[in-house]
Order: sequence, then structure tokens, then C-alpha cells
Amino acid sequence: MHQLIHNGIIVPQPPQPLGLTLGVRGTPMALNPQQEEMAMAWAQKVDTPYVDDPVFQANFLSDFLPILGIDEPLSISDLDFSAYVEVLRKEQARKKRQSPEERKAQAQERKAAREELKQAYGYAIVDGLRVELGNYMAEPSGLFMGRGQHPLRGRWKQGAQQSDISLNLSPDAPMPEGDWKECVWVPDSMWVARWLDKLSNKVKYVWLADTTPVKQVHEAAKFDKATRLQDAIERVRAAILQDMADERPRTRMIATACYLIDALCLRVGDEKDPDEADTVGATTLRPEHLRFMSGSVVAFHFLGKDSVEWRKKIKLPPLVRANLEQLVAEARPSSQGNTTARDLPQIFPDIGSSSVNQYLSAIMPGLSAKVFRTFHATNAVWDSLTASQVKEQSPEYAKWQAVSEANLQAAVLCNHTRKAGVNWATARKRYDERLAKAEARRETVRTALQDARQERQAAKQMLTAQPEPDEKAAARLSKSIDRLSNKINKLSERSAKADLAVGKIKAQMAVAQQKRTWNLSTSLKSYIDPRVYHRWGQQVGYDVLAKYYPTILQRKFAWVRLEGDRLTRTANAVVVVRTCLAQDVEKLVSIFAEAGKGQPGCQLPATAEEISAAYLPSLDKPWCEAIIACDEAGRAVGMAVLGPERQEGKLTLVGLFAILAPGETREEVAEALAVELQNRFRTYQVHHPKQDSELDASDLSWVPFAPEVAEILGLTANDDDALDETAVEEPSELE
Repeated sequence: MHQLIHNGIIVPQPPQPLGLTLGVRGTPMALNPQQEEMAMAWAQKVDTPYVDDPVFQANFLSDFLPILGIDEPLSISDLDFSAYVEVLRKEQARKKRQSPEERKAQAQERKAAREELKQAYGYAIVDGLRVELGNYMAEPSGLFMGRGQHPLRGRWKQGAQQSDISLNLSPDAPMPEGDWKECVWVPDSMWVARWLDKLSNKVKYVWLADTTPVKQVHEAAKFDKATRLQDAIERVRAAILQDMADERPRTRMIATACYLIDALCLRVGDEKDPDEADTVGATTLRPEHLRFMSGSVVAFHFLGKDSVEWRKKIKLPPLVRANLEQLVAEARPSSQGNTTARDLPQIFPDIGSSSVNQYLSAIMPGLSAKVFRTFHATNAVWDSLTASQVKEQSPEYAKWQAVSEANLQAAVLCNHTRKAGVNWATARKRYDERLAKAEARRETVRTALQDARQERQAAKQMLTAQPEPDEKAAARLSKSIDRLSNKINKLSERSAKADLAVGKIKAQMAVAQQKRTWNLSTSLKSYIDPRVYHRWGQQVGYDVLAKYYPTILQRKFAWVRLEGDRLTRTANAVVVVRTCLAQDVEKLVSIFAEAGKGQPGCQLPATAEEISAAYLPSLDKPWCEAIIACDEAGRAVGMAVLGPERQEGKLTLVGLFAILAPGETREEVAEALAVELQNRFRTYQVHHPKQDSELDASDLSWVPFAPEVAEILGLTANDDDALDETAVEEPSELE
């Protein structure tokens, strides 16, 4: 990055104190705001399994009692939170009593408040573009929940204050108001704010959104690595097998770990989120996680990420099994402290992600352990899609089912499990009821269709069986046959729709049944190359991104649609078009001055400051994108702006502005600017899949400054069109 400007982030304020008391062994105790915040947090967990968890209780008390100033040991039953629970239940009851209109009004108020905060803090200027932040709020204080059976669950997690937070800002950015810890400039990282989480002792970040161009380039590069691995997989595996027989023990150890990462689609093991329990991956396996069985089979059983049980049997080559047996026999604790279980004997002591990734990148530049999961998940999807035998003429529900089942295969491979929903029996009953109704409707239509066909056949037989011509009877029969034919056509359409309805429900039932214990969203978001789905969808006539991916992922993977979809110029490539930055504006002053002379009635900004305020994106005005055209000498020869946007009914109109420098290259510059405007508008549309949008042709006051651009964009008539219109009108004038 060359530029990063933002307004800081939101730091949640503690709730207003209520002045309630806490019962301590029957004695009321007045609480200060911090104590009350912790008491309310516990009360919010009442009626959940957490309050019955002994570890959760003990961890909470270890933080709460010192804050209360109580030194003696107390149990959770010695504390009476009923005053806080009563406040919460009264609030719940109040919400239940609200009318639908009141709920709707409050929802609209909350939405408006969120939008106001987003406008203030939810955007940044990155290299001249106004982009979104992924999250613009620091974590509030609260009870630490963790994932799985985390040993810290129930501890108090103190939220960050402004004085704890560092901001990443470029030198040209104004410092946001507030008592921030520091302002630094880290141009090679995409974080906006960071602070140290005092409970986990890990750094927390606020990042740019996944829709940011710089992050989308990074995302595409991630999947490109998996594509390169596809081409090099045999060479990589051959190198790993060779090194498993190396005379150096450490090399054998790393190669064996890499074999397991590939063969079992495992994580490394020490790359864990700070809110995870002591879970296991390839390099953190311990002897108790393996069981050697007959026939070269090894059984693996451990808790993986999110404390999800990981259980699999695999037949291994003799060399791999022999290495594992030796490593198990020689297991020892790690000396590097790369896991919380470092004091327990490990199969791969002192081997972590850095060792593995350094080894892999020596075989194939850029290769890391994570690339294997992307590679395997993407291949699982492609194999499943190919095996589905879905064709272009297949019904849409069959295409959706094929996509869902392919996603499921990736989730199974990556072991992305979840607890089965407790309401599956109810959901299954609803599916059965829907299916029964759909089948009944289909049977009714089929019966009616069969009756109509029989009736028409009978009418045809009567018509042909008449011994003597009877024109009136024949006319009646012909009319009846026509009526029945129309009825049959309509019933045939209804029958086809009924077949589709039954098939769709069956597909939904099958997918719902299969994915009950599997989390499909993680692999869809992080491991499956969306280009595989997109290419398959193009082959079978199904827009997978639009019809299967949720909106947030459609925007994350917008780059997929844009690959190979950019318009190209026919003019000389000497003209360079790029995003206009603040330092470019001085080059434009003379162009605006010259254009103003030719159109004295137009009010154009005259100074660099005025041009920047009018046309460059900023955090305090609606979205727009400014581009500049430069010649081979770096001189500015034109400028264009896309935006801002406005609503006209359900249609979003995106504004335009363009201006060209005088000279012989105006047509080349105009084409270059027009092509880039069209490409950026296409990008805008892809990032807003739910919107109907068009270029705004209602305000063309800029056309005198760049008529060639307007003509290329089809916003004004060219000379030939004008001549044609004159030729049409002349006869009427002569008459």
C-alpha cells in the first residue's frame, strides 16, 4: 500500500451502571461499574450450560472475586445474581410484549444507527480508493467463551481502550481524534488497528474488508498456489518420499510430517487461533494419538481444531509406517515451546509450521502446509462435480444439489464437523409433509392430464367414426378437440412444474440429511477455489456464485467474475490510466483551466484543493472513484470519475465525469478513459449483486469537456446519428 487513511475504530463504552447489589452469602453488596459489568455478564449466561460447567465457574470466580475485593474462597452458589437476572428477564418480557410495529420501528432505528457508525468508521482510503473495513469495532469486555473445551473459558476478557490501540496510517493521513496509543505506518500489511489482548497475550487486529482490491489480489494468489501445486504435485510427493529415507533424522522427521499433511489433509498443528484449546495437528501429534494396526494400517484419533474429534484409518507405505513407529518410540517433549502441551512426549518435537513451510518452499517456491488443504478441498469439489453427471439440460435443483454435495465432500475431507441440530426431527417432518403435498399435487395433475388425453382421443375417434358427414357435429367435435388440446398443453406444463417441485424437495431433503453434522461454510469461504465452481457452472448453465454463495462471499470472490472479463483498448498503449492520487491533482490544474476557457459558463474547480474536494474520494462524502490518464512522459492528459451513486426507485444510477486535455491524442485518451470507466463500473456491479445499476445519463454537464468519452460510452449521439435524424425530419419540414 502507498496510502491508508481512516477515522480509527469504534471502542465500545461500558454499559451505564444500574446501581444494583450482589448477594454475597446473603449480604447485599453495592458494586462499582466494573464489578456490575462482570455480574451482568454472568447473569446473561444463566439458563445456559455454561453456568453449570465447573471450569467456567472456577475461571469466572478467579477474576471476579479479586475485583470484588474478596480474598476468601467462595463458590458460585455463595453469590446471588438474582437482581441482575431479574433486570434481564424484565427486558425480555418487555420485548415480547411489543407489537410488530414497535419491533419494526426499533429495528429501523438500530439499522440507521449502524449505518451512521459505518459511514463514520466503516471505510478507509487505500491508494486513492474508498474501501470497506472488515470490522471497525474493538471487542467489548465480556466473558471469554473460546471454542471447544478451552481451558480459559469463563475468564474475564477486558476490552481494549483507545490508549491500548495502535493505528496504521500513511504519512498523509490526519490523526483521528482520541487518546490512541500510537500511529504507525506499516505499508506492507493490511491491518488498520491492533492491540494486545491481555487475556490471551495475543495481538488482535482490525483488517481491511475482503472486498478491498488489495485483499482480493492476495486471495486470488492463494488459490493460484494451489493450482501450481496441482501441476507440481508428483514432483513434490517424490521429494517428500525421498527425504523420508534421508540419513539426517530432522529431515526424515519433517518429510514424514509433510507426508501426513498431504495424505490426511491435516493442519500443521501450531498454527492456532488464540481462542482455541490445546488441539492437535500433524506436528503436535503424540504417541497416544496413533495406533498401529495390522496390514500397514495406522489409526489416528485426536482432537483437531475447535476441539473437533478427528478419527481416521489409513494404509501407509512401509517407509512411512516404519518412520512413525521409530518416531513414536523416540517421542520426547518439545524444547521450543511451540504448543501448550510441550511438556508431553511428541512425535515431532521441535518441528513447527516454520520448519515445515521452509522445507516445502524449498521444493516448490511459495508452497506451505495450508496450500495442501486448498489443493485437496478444490480437487474434492471438482471430482464430485464431474461425477454428478449434471448436464446443461438438467433441472436447476439437480445443479444445486451437485454443488451442495461437492461442498460437502470438501467439508468431510477437511473434517469440518458440527453438532447435529436438535430440531432435525421437526425439520424432517416438515420436509416429509412438503413432499407429501407436492406428490399429491403432482398425482392430481397427472390424473387430470390422463383424463384429458383420453377424452381428446375419444373425441378424435368419434370424429373419424361418423358414417355420414355432419358438419355441425364435426365442428363441435373439432372445437372440443382444440379445447382439450389447449387443456392438455396447460396440464403438461403444470405436470412438468409438479415434477420439478417434487425433485427440488427431494434434493433439499437429501442435502439437509447429509450435511447435518458437517459445516460447509468454512471450506466454501477458505479452501475451495471458487473458479472451479464458476467454470463448472458455465459448462452446465448454472451461476454458482449467484445462486449458491451467500452475498458476503459473492463480494469476497468478485474477482472470479472479473477474471478475463476486462475490456481492452484498441488505441496506442502509450496512454496509461490508473487511480488518481492526491499527488496527481497538481498535474490536472492546467487541464481544468483550459477547459474552463472554452466553456465560460461552466463553473469548474480551479485549484488543486478544489479539484481534490470535488472529485477525489474521501471519508466524509459518498463513494466515488477517480482515474487519471497520463502520456508516456507522465503528463496528465485526462481525468474521469465514476460516482457518486443515487437511487431512482429501485434503480441505482452511478454518476460520471470526464475531462480531456486539448491535443492530437484526445481520441486515444478518450478511449483509454472510457474503457477503464466501463471496467470499473463492471467491478461495481459485481460487488453489488443485489442492485440493478446503470450509468447515470441524466447529468451530462461534463460532456463539453470530454465529448469523445460520452460518445464511446453511448451517452450522446455521434455525427452520423445526428445526420440520420435530420434526414428523417426534412420531409416533414418541406411538407
